[in-house]
Amino acid sequence: MDLNYHSWRSKQARYGYKLKRLRPILILLSPLGIPFMLLMWQKHHWRRLPTKPGSIDGRLTAGILGQLKSNPTALDLARAATTASSGRFIIRRFAIPADFFTSIAPNLDLKTVLTTADQLREEAGQDVISGGLVLAALIKSAPDYEKLLAKYQLDLPDLLEGIRWQDQNYYLERQAAEPIRTGGLARDWSFGWTPLLDQFGRNISAEVAAHGGRTMSLMLPSRRKIVGRMLDIFSQGGRQNVAIVGPDGAGKTSVVHDFAEVIIDADANIPTHLKFRQIFLLDPAAIMAASPARGDLENLISRIFAEASHSKNVIICLDNAHLFFADGTGSVNLQNVLLPILEKGNLRLILTLNEQKLLEIGQNSPAVMNALNRINITASDDQETLAAIEDRAGQLERTFGVLWTFQALKAIIKLSSRYVRGRVQPGQAVSLLESSANYAQGGIVDVKEVEACVTSTLGVEVGVATDEADKEKLLNLEQLLHQRMINQTRAVQVVSDALRRARAGVRNQNRPIGTFLFLGPTGVGKTELSKALAAVYYGDEQNLVRADLNQFVTADKVADLTADPGTNPQSLTAQVMKRPFSVVLLDEIEKAHPNVLTALLQLLDEGILRDTTGEEVSFRDCIVIATSNAGALHIRDLVEQGKDLAEVQEIITDQLVSSGEFKPEFLNRFDEIVTFVPLGKAELLQVLDLIIAGVNKTLADQKVKVQVDPAAAEKMVELGYDPRLGARPMRRVVQKIVENQVAKQVLAGQVESGGTVVITPDMVQ
Repeated sequence: MDLNYHSWRSKQARYGYKLKRLRPILILLSPLGIPFMLLMWQKHHWRRLPTKPGSIDGRLTAGILGQLKSNPTALDLARAATTASSGRFIIRRFAIPADFFTSIAPNLDLKTVLTTADQLREEAGQDVISGGLVLAALIKSAPDYEKLLAKYQLDLPDLLEGIRWQDQNYYLERQAAEPIRTGGLARDWSFGWTPLLDQFGRNISAEVAAHGGRTMSLMLPSRRKIVGRMLDIFSQGGRQNVAIVGPDGAGKTSVVHDFAEVIIDADANIPTHLKFRQIFLLDPAAIMAASPARGDLENLISRIFAEASHSKNVIICLDNAHLFFADGTGSVNLQNVLLPILEKGNLRLILTLNEQKLLEIGQNSPAVMNALNRINITASDDQETLAAIEDRAGQLERTFGVLWTFQALKAIIKLSSRYVRGRVQPGQAVSLLESSANYAQGGIVDVKEVEACVTSTLGVEVGVATDEADKEKLLNLEQLLHQRMINQTRAVQVVSDALRRARAGVRNQNRPIGTFLFLGPTGVGKTELSKALAAVYYGDEQNLVRADLNQFVTADKVADLTADPGTNPQSLTAQVMKRPFSVVLLDEIEKAHPNVLTALLQLLDEGILRDTTGEEVSFRDCIVIATSNAGALHIRDLVEQGKDLAEVQEIITDQLVSSGEFKPEFLNRFDEIVTFVPLGKAELLQVLDLIIAGVNKTLADQKVKVQVDPAAAEKMVELGYDPRLGARPMRRVVQKIVENQVAKQVLAGQVESGGTVVITPDMVQ
């Protein structure tokens, strides 16, 4: 398709562009009349120059077309597009510098770029070729454009989504310039006075009218469908109530705002008797504070409802309606007042509540359940969630003076779905969006800032490691872990590899970071490695969730494993809800009842467990380690035979299956089964060094040190060596010999602050 420089539209665009550049002068001269007319022409005619389908110059926006000279190049087009409003939107929202486009343009053919832009226009469903479409076409016309976009964590559909976003923003801006006609004073004078409603409620309709309405959510087909169903119910006879039922975060209250926007609009195509209805959202806390006694409370509610009924134009909204149907802190059971209104329909009511609360109301009062006109609302999909946070981002940007990039919004959806608990989309994303505003750098919220918000507020490393110190730690994990671990080289290696995969972004996000079964006799470091991982990777040894499965030996103990926090705060699911980013240690797993092991299969496979309330608890940011002493005798025999345990791992695993201690399907769920070797006397000397270092750390506040003579250390190892028990006897030896000696010398005044207690061979008895 060719660009006609001499077409009528091209000429008009150039005239308009020249006037745009002269606009400051024309504004100064506007009192003279003629310049004012030119300004109006430039504003209303040039900016909205009608399109002429069938040619490129008939489709290009006037802002771009007016800048092009005869025989333009792709570079001329790129420069014009980067200055157009839609082009600037793409540059800001995608954090792509303008010179990126001007750098790739000289190597491109103008006709190819324009043809591609027109194709993208059709794909995006646009009438004109905007600056954003031109920039997208420049990229798509470049060789290996996927690689160019990958540098910015983007693909072509992302750019088209950004163009749609800009188009919707432009539409909303134009709509905002023409506020909703809400009936004005004549509307208010035609209805009754509402002092109680003004005191104990929020006028949602007034809030919508104040900011002009016009939100993106009503552009969504799913939202229009729900609002349409509400209009149908309130337009017909019968029960005049709507119960919007859905999970927390699904947008139940937002639906009420959308409904208010529709019925307050004089131009809306709705029944006359619904127009200009005012929606009041009641505040239960304020109502209960004003009337603490039950009788006074029911009287106040009756007066509020009577006032709403007499005013002739009020719809009452009971947000979180369960607060009005149950006795408890912050709630009150007003069923006696509300049920007749629900059944008779003489006052329009909107209720919002979640499924579980509705079921509880239904169990206590089936009549209430039967009286409700229910409309279900579900969690939004990614596309609807994106539209919701694009809308909310625009509102927050005007408030906080920050700007979210498109990549940041995508990260918000992904990370909120994974880490924000207790809500569904879009509420999860909106919550993270609002929190991330505090992490803006230079007024911009990009992917790094969103990840920093998640890391700071939830304590998990969610991004690919980029910090040099972080990379260094990951590359040297084995060395860091061996500061606390003696021998067990393979165990340290496999867990380090799993952590590096996680932080490099190459692991399966729908499973735990790593699942390991540690086998071996007691006292060889299985639990110690778990603690070391918690300290090194999660930053604190406290980030260790431990479940001693020797307490789960009967079938009924499965419920204790997954009890909700209110029933048992020490259950596995309750602890992981509090520490979702931790090492989960399942100790002595061979002693658990088979039903408990079956319940753990989903945890190992999918990284989730459901607690007894049905809440899904994620283990996907945990390292799951199961330990077992099963096969310890067999392992010791293999070691004594000089076998390499890494080479005979399959033999050990087969023996566990044939003995009936574990089922094959259970063992197959682990990423690695690692056999810990028994500790010899040489390893116990190193263990002793670690234990003494721990004693010195404890004594640091008293400025006292312990030093063990090498000959004494060897005697202590002889006392503490037991191949069946590993390092555990060594700790008892240190307590008996070292700690007791220190205590005696400190109490006797034989060692002063800054002194050293030396353990000599004669002290080792």
